[in-house]
Amino acid sequence: MQYVRWLMTGVLWAGCLLPQASAQVAAPEKLPLRITLFDNATLLPGGDEWFIWGLPVHPGISGGTEFQYRHWPHASIFQSAVVAYQYHRYVQHTIQLYSEFGYRYRFGWPLNLEARLGAGYLHAIPDNEIFKLENGAYVRKKSIGRPQLMAGLTLGAGFRVKDDWSILLAYQFYIQTPFVKSYVPVLPNTALHLGLQFPLFHRKKS
Repeated sequence: MQYVRWLMTGVLWAGCLLPQASAQVAAPEKLPLRITLFDNATLLPGGDEWFIWGLPVHPGISGGTEFQYRHWPHASIFQSAVVAYQYHRYVQHTIQLYSEFGYRYRFGWPLNLEARLGAGYLHAIPDNEIFKLENGAYVRKKSIGRPQLMAGLTLGAGFRVKDDWSILLAYQFYIQTPFVKSYVPVLPNTALHLGLQFPLFHRKKS
C-alpha cells in the first residue's frame, strides 16, 4: 500500500540522520507543553479539497507533553502523552487519550522535522438523535458514547522562535475502530494541527 511505503521511507530517512547525532547530551530539564488547534476530516490522506485541508471545518483542540529517551545535539527520540477533543457536526464528539513514539531532527537553522507513531483510546459520542423501536413506536434514547481504538502516524515540523519554544505544524492520519460494525468498521481520519510547544514542567532527574 502507498501508506506503508511512506512509513518505510520515513524510517529509512530517520536511520540516515541518526548517525549524524552520535554524541548524546543531557535532555532538557523541563518537560514541554504542546497545545494545538486542529481541523479533522474523515478521509484518507490527500482526500481533502486542497490535499491536506478542506471545508467544512471540524474543529479540535489537543494538549500534551513528551518524555525523552535519547537526546543528541541535533536529534531526539521521545514519547508523548496527549489528550484531545474534536467535534464533527452531525456525526460525533470525540475525546482522545493517546501516546506517540517519535523521532525529531533539529537542523542548524530554526527548523525541526519529526515523525510519530501512536495509539490510544477514543471515546465517541454521537452528535445526532438516536431512536429505538419499543412496543411499535420509536423512542428517543440518550447515549453517553462508546469506547473506540485509535492508531496512526503523524508527520510534523516545528519552527523554533526562542530556545525551546516552537510553532508547530503537523499532519496526522489515524484510524478509529470499531466505528459502525455493520458497514464502516474502520473510519479513517486526518487532522491538520497548528500550535505551540514551550517548556513548562520540571523534569525529574534520574
